Amino acid sequence: MTRERQILNLLFKNDQKFTTNQIAAQLNVSTRTVKTDIKRLNEELEKHSCSIQTKQGVGLWLDYDEEGERFIRSILYEDQESSLIIAPEVRRYYLATELLLQNGYTSMEALANQFYVSKGTVVNDFNELESFWEKFGLTFIKKVKYGICVEGSEMQIRLALTHCLKKAGVKNERISRQRIQPLLKKTDLNRIKEIIQRTEERFQYVLTDISFDEFMIQLSVMGERLTRGYTMEAGDEFSGKDRERRTDFVLSYLLEQMEELMNMEFPKEEADYVKTCMMGLRYHVPMLRDKSREQLHKRSPEMFDYMMEIIRIVDRQYGLDLEADEELICALFTHLECMVYRIRSKMYLSNPILDSVKREMFYEYEIASDFVSKFERRFKIKATENEIGYVAFHIGTAIERIRQRKKENLQVAIVCMTGIGTSQFISTKLKRLFPELEITGIISGNQAELLEPDTQDFVISTIPITLEGIRIVHVSPVLSEADVQKIQKYLIKHKNLEEGTKTSYFYLQRYIHEEISILNCDLKSMEEIIQLLGNRMNREGYVDEGFVESVLDRERLSGTAIGSLVAIPHAFTGHILKQGIGLMTLQKPVLWGDKKVQLIFMLSLEAKEDTNFQGIFNELLEITKNMKTIEQIIKTKKFRELTFIKK
Repeated sequence: MTRERQILNLLFKNDQKFTTNQIAAQLNVSTRTVKTDIKRLNEELEKHSCSIQTKQGVGLWLDYDEEGERFIRSILYEDQESSLIIAPEVRRYYLATELLLQNGYTSMEALANQFYVSKGTVVNDFNELESFWEKFGLTFIKKVKYGICVEGSEMQIRLALTHCLKKAGVKNERISRQRIQPLLKKTDLNRIKEIIQRTEERFQYVLTDISFDEFMIQLSVMGERLTRGYTMEAGDEFSGKDRERRTDFVLSYLLEQMEELMNMEFPKEEADYVKTCMMGLRYHVPMLRDKSREQLHKRSPEMFDYMMEIIRIVDRQYGLDLEADEELICALFTHLECMVYRIRSKMYLSNPILDSVKREMFYEYEIASDFVSKFERRFKIKATENEIGYVAFHIGTAIERIRQRKKENLQVAIVCMTGIGTSQFISTKLKRLFPELEITGIISGNQAELLEPDTQDFVISTIPITLEGIRIVHVSPVLSEADVQKIQKYLIKHKNLEEGTKTSYFYLQRYIHEEISILNCDLKSMEEIIQLLGNRMNREGYVDEGFVESVLDRERLSGTAIGSLVAIPHAFTGHILKQGIGLMTLQKPVLWGDKKVQLIFMLSLEAKEDTNFQGIFNELLEITKNMKTIEQIIKTKKFRELTFIKK
């Protein structure tokens, strides 16, 4: 803990001896707290040939030999990244983890002492977790003279623990093992990481970095619970059918390695638990490599047939030809199959680039939202925005492939942590924008250090890395215009690429009309805005009576605020009577989900070829990149003075 380091630092850097009162005064805590800290410190220091000595009338000092000094220096200077400085919004997940790992009841006072906070703080943190317990179907129990505990099935507790550890350990979009290892007393995260890596090498598949971290936590949770005497219960086990014998071989090998690590034999139900975890993982190089439609259909006939039905609907609505894209069919089906398992099992997938996807790719995101809304109704699931974001990448990849140009011989490797959809999107977009590029490989961050300098001209990476002797261009996973300009600087042989001309907002001029525009409104909430503007569009004959409710349903699926004070609310299909865009500006921003919004474009548009849906979204995206234009629109009081849509 931070205070323990401060005590250690004070004693190590000063030759003088300190009394407990002096240390307490410097740290602004009680002497009792200092004594408790020193007791905890000594429990660890004595394992490494050092300790804090005390003598009445003399004071406190550090006693150590050469090995002890190395350990102290490593704690104070070399291991600063592992310091558990717990922010309030993260602390509640540390508390939840401790509670979920307890055998029976524990007291609020014990947790308060453990985390050096007041009992009132612990009570408040647990109040904030009320929706969390409900999310995983757990019951939070308080009992006089006993304390508190959480009750639920073993599967529910493990899923909640996994989520807590992810929240507690996230750092720079990856899981920091140093942050969560202190919470896991019975398992070694480094050893579990090695087991997963060996399994990848043996069976020639590669997990995305995010799934790698999540699987590492899931296996550690299993180990923690087993060593505490908790096993999966009858009824918790995985009930789906095997998809391929290869899965069983991987599972068998993994369990053998875990049993050896834990020095115990696992019950059968634990194999079912691990298989459930594996079903929700995402891959750079898949474990299952079915490529023909016939093979995919055999895995889940109902799901495959319905996916194809939706794809054909999307093709008709948006004027695309996704049905003919074999790569999309395979990648999208695999994602959807795993998505259903994840959601039904409450394995919530994170997507660290979701905001960028919604901002830079909201044409593809809108198609994905429409796609997923149909899919979730059929299979009775509730998809998250994170899942929609990954589907958007698969669809974006297919759209980029349609425009793909020939490839030539400039050798480039791509390093990406978020999966096949993201990496293929970047790959296909690069091929279209830079025909000179030949992608030599798409790899995860864990594999980047294996790259050889003479095998590629440079590396394009979506995560911060440094590689000796290799030039790296760091880009965002959505490959924005700024990223494209970065790549241009590194091209040895390049053609004159179009720099991108300033839009004249041709499509917005066509569809924004005065009769469905309301400027300078004094409204306080998203719901008020949707009701007022939606009803105006209904009275003017642009939409039907069910439009407003459909817009609210669409917001519940995924918020339409895209940043830069802009939101683009719209309905699901079937409510449009006439094509148009309702414009609203607000006197003050309102909270729209987790973003502030002051400029609203409400769409009354059917996604058909003559509408040019993509052209409209591209122009809206252009507006979000120009705060000067946004400020001008917001300040305008009369429709005829809106300069950005003047013909």
